[in-house]
Amino acid sequence: MPKRRRQARIPTPAWERPRGAIGRRLLGRGGQFYGTVVVGLLVVVALAVVGYAFGSDYLEKQRRPGSTAIQVEDTKFRLDYFSRRLKMYVTQFGGQSADAVQPATAVPAVADLLIQEEILFRFAEERNVTASDEEVDGAIATRIGTGVDDPSFDAVFKTELTRSQLSEDEYRRMIKASVLTDKMKQEFEKEVPKTAESAHYRQILVATDEQAQEIGDKLAAGEDFAALAKESSLDTLTKENGGDVGWVPKGVLDPSLEELIFALDPKGLTNIPIAQGVFIIEMLEKDDDHAVEDTQKVPLAGRSFQNWLTEKKTGFTIVNNMDLTSGDQKKIEWAVKRAYQS
Repeated sequence: MPKRRRQARIPTPAWERPRGAIGRRLLGRGGQFYGTVVVGLLVVVALAVVGYAFGSDYLEKQRRPGSTAIQVEDTKFRLDYFSRRLKMYVTQFGGQSADAVQPATAVPAVADLLIQEEILFRFAEERNVTASDEEVDGAIATRIGTGVDDPSFDAVFKTELTRSQLSEDEYRRMIKASVLTDKMKQEFEKEVPKTAESAHYRQILVATDEQAQEIGDKLAAGEDFAALAKESSLDTLTKENGGDVGWVPKGVLDPSLEELIFALDPKGLTNIPIAQGVFIIEMLEKDDDHAVEDTQKVPLAGRSFQNWLTEKKTGFTIVNNMDLTSGDQKKIEWAVKRAYQS
């Protein structure tokens, strides 16, 4: 009797197989295993991101002292140098006392000073102004309170270098710039004219707008300006003179203040708000060609010097990372912290 042929099994397609072991396991691993792997990978990625951020921040902090604070053309002033100059400036104006100059004033002042020094080194010779090594030595001796020929000069100078934390080259460069500044101002002083447009006025300084309004009402009622100045003015320089400032040539005052004062006609009154309060100004007389006194030549020369600096800055590439509004805040904080620590 012939054998019965066994019917061949037709394999079930994978997509039709029952969800059993293959659905629960892949390559011999369970779903829990792969869930653990995914979590582990996420942790590794998170740690890598944190590590990168920490490493970048660490490297940035390490490099920060040598980074650029101020750049004038191709000359770069390092942040650690800026911080040392800032500390010297703060020490000069109050040190660590309650009256110390604040960062909002000190930081821009030092930034401007470094830019000014570089401009002097580049352009002072155009006006035949130079500073010899002997002049620099003399200025250093004056600054540290000794004489160039004094046997203690070298020792005292080394002590000053230690205190300032500047190298000898850095210190001498700073002093040379100071000598150039003084000599430039002397040159501009020679150019001050003998006469200038001038104004004779008096002023009362009060703390608030309300007080200025009260003074104004009293003046309108006929009270004497000089008497009110002696009674109420906060300006100690003019108070005892009844607020009389005397003759002031154009070019001495701050430009914004000068513009308002010189716009007044004789007997004219105006109120001018300033940081310290409010000025009440009364114009007494004006002269287009008044004699300039010797004491007024210095501020006039100073204005000319500042105008010269401003002119030279034009067209210059200047990068100021210490600008309080648009600069690098981390660099500013770094410099301020070190400059103001005791």
